[in-house]
Amino acid sequence: MILDFNRDWRFRKVGEEWKDIDLPHDAMILEKRNARCRNGVNSGYFPGGIYEYEKSFLVEDLKKSHVLHFEGIYQNSTIYINEKEVMKHRYGYTAFDCDISDDVIQGENKIFIHVDNSLEPNCRWYSGSGIYRPVTLYVRDRNYIKSVHIETLSYDPAIIKVETDGEIVEIYDEETLLCSGKPGELMIPKAKLWSEETPHLYTCVVKNQTDKKRVKFGIRKLEWDPKRGFLVNGESVKLRGGCIHHDHGVLGACEYQEAEERRIRILKENGFNAIRFSHCPASQITLDVCDRLGMYVMNETFDGWYTPKTYHDYSRCFYEDWKDDITSMVESSFNHPCVIMYSIGNEVSETSTDKGVALCEEMRDFVHSLDLSRPVTAGVNVLLNVYANMGMGVYKEKGTYEPKPLPEDDGYKEKKTGSAFFNAMAQKLGKLMFVMSAGKKGDKACFGAANALDIIGLNYASSRYDADVKKYPDRMMVGSETMVRDLPYNWERVMKYPQLIGDFVWSAWDYLGEACIGDWTYHSYQGLPLLAGQGMIDITGKPLASMGFMQVVWGLRKKPYIAVRPLNHANEKPSTGAWQFTNAIDSWSWRGYEGIKAIVEVYSPGEKVRLILNEKQVGIKRLKDYKAIFKVPYENGTLTAEALDENGNVISAHSIKTGEKETILSIKPEKKTVHPGELFYVPIEFTDKNGDLKPDMEEKIELNVQGGRLMGFGSALCKSDELFDQSYHRSYRGRTLAVIKADDEKKVIIEAFSKGFEKAHAEIEVKE
Repeated sequence: MILDFNRDWRFRKVGEEWKDIDLPHDAMILEKRNARCRNGVNSGYFPGGIYEYEKSFLVEDLKKSHVLHFEGIYQNSTIYINEKEVMKHRYGYTAFDCDISDDVIQGENKIFIHVDNSLEPNCRWYSGSGIYRPVTLYVRDRNYIKSVHIETLSYDPAIIKVETDGEIVEIYDEETLLCSGKPGELMIPKAKLWSEETPHLYTCVVKNQTDKKRVKFGIRKLEWDPKRGFLVNGESVKLRGGCIHHDHGVLGACEYQEAEERRIRILKENGFNAIRFSHCPASQITLDVCDRLGMYVMNETFDGWYTPKTYHDYSRCFYEDWKDDITSMVESSFNHPCVIMYSIGNEVSETSTDKGVALCEEMRDFVHSLDLSRPVTAGVNVLLNVYANMGMGVYKEKGTYEPKPLPEDDGYKEKKTGSAFFNAMAQKLGKLMFVMSAGKKGDKACFGAANALDIIGLNYASSRYDADVKKYPDRMMVGSETMVRDLPYNWERVMKYPQLIGDFVWSAWDYLGEACIGDWTYHSYQGLPLLAGQGMIDITGKPLASMGFMQVVWGLRKKPYIAVRPLNHANEKPSTGAWQFTNAIDSWSWRGYEGIKAIVEVYSPGEKVRLILNEKQVGIKRLKDYKAIFKVPYENGTLTAEALDENGNVISAHSIKTGEKETILSIKPEKKTVHPGELFYVPIEFTDKNGDLKPDMEEKIELNVQGGRLMGFGSALCKSDELFDQSYHRSYRGRTLAVIKADDEKKVIIEAFSKGFEKAHAEIEVKE
């Protein structure tokens, strides 16, 4: 029996009052942001703390096994059953089981969980705090089936191997029984293969005398070869990848089925076929969604190894815990066809040393001992390794480490090291770092890791591609972290070299923390930095101009893409980040800004592009890396871009138009009907009567929700002192996003208010 263990908890921060909550729950998003907190830009100035959770539950049969499965608690958790300590778990990103069979009593029991996220800084991005992922209670016979591993041995014919401690294996296609037998090899007739284009899933049912376990799987075999490339069921695949963090914007770190389903769906609709879950293992929800929708996953364990990147980070327990945490990641991934690679670390400058390379080999072999069907990689920042060899950017311990809070005053200053050091240098060096990763020093800096990994992941080191393909013909590579501006160069080589299997842009989706590292920030925006500002898709789920650029480079978009830098900030010069290469908006609705010089960016296929405003030619420009920039005084009307071949023939065209004069407040629910308890997303925008966005409208919006609970409300603005748990928020570029959880009522009623505008109203039907 599988029981949802997420309802009817109580929660408190130590020293405060108890509150009734349901899981998942992020305690950090409720903290008061503080410019002096030790987490700083890492978390968007949210501090951590010490938290407690408790819940009462009934046990009816003491002869049964009772095992709690935690998908993630951040971090340093201690589990108590009936006031007895039964387990500790340190890493905040790995799933773990807690067997409480011998600790429960007949009747009412109490679970108490102590979570300590007070030692900060301990993460380079927004981690969240508390029980931020779901919890499940498994009640089974004590002779329950503990393990089921399914591996595709061949796809033509389709033969799978099922390793399990169960006794009988049955394979179903939906409700149809295809074959059955004992554990071992089974042939599946007329099999439908799993890939990102055809994500077909089967069900494996394993039984013994007292238990039955159901596991979804896909028939998918991987091969990697420097001459043929990366193959899925014998077909060459090029990874159009993007890196994502685990948070869900206005929901904080809370992991919900609906949130992840929406994110993966939007990523896929916009052209991504792969994600790198960075820099921690993905949840089961994420992997289930990627299986079902067809999204390849690079699953990653750690942001670092034994060298700290922040004072209280995972490095402090790395040697004690890394095998258990890698085992957790592999075990959670094994039966998911979406997982195609394991990454054992991100920007681990340890790989520049003999000690680190030896550890890399040990970790690779350990992963292989658990799963030989997938390659092992790691994100190696070549320039960071070069600096490490020079003694720069390396963490230097100040005395003996003590697991105690750092002083509140300014007596402790932590210098930027590791990835933070690289990020700071990237802002200063710009394209120069592209050159610095090439050459003999770069070769030496990544040589050991390249030999220790099945496929070396290169972070911001695409300048190595041409030379390494020739010098190391057996070396396989992936662009594990890249900048969007480099995609034309990178993608040309991905398509050219079988050894280079794909490109993962940083980042596919914007996120909390690493605040304002990528944003084009205007000084007129006040408040503490909150969001990174470096996603191809913002936290509300809106694709940005850089996403359109990527679609053009990938060859998925055949028409030009037109974007305009914000005219409401035409007199301001933004501070720019290295990662995001534009702040332009796909809109020509700038009424009131007539005559102001507009900077128009066009991304296009072809050789040249012609820009036309209200049937008058603005100019023709040759495309450089798929991009051309025009300057033209703004006037209302229609702006058209025509893609031209070398002879001036029109290949394709695209237009954007000025919206109608009247501005209204619009509620745009993404679903018409929902179920009780379901989360759904509601963009609230300033538009014209046709629903076209007015990007210059940045006004306060207030919400009233009946028949549902407002779970989060906010915008994609990177600097803000507004919170996501309030019923009001200022729009950014004309847009806000509300996330609502439906009650058991027949409908959810949403009302939106903004001073000077007519009230907006929407109703969502709730069905059982």
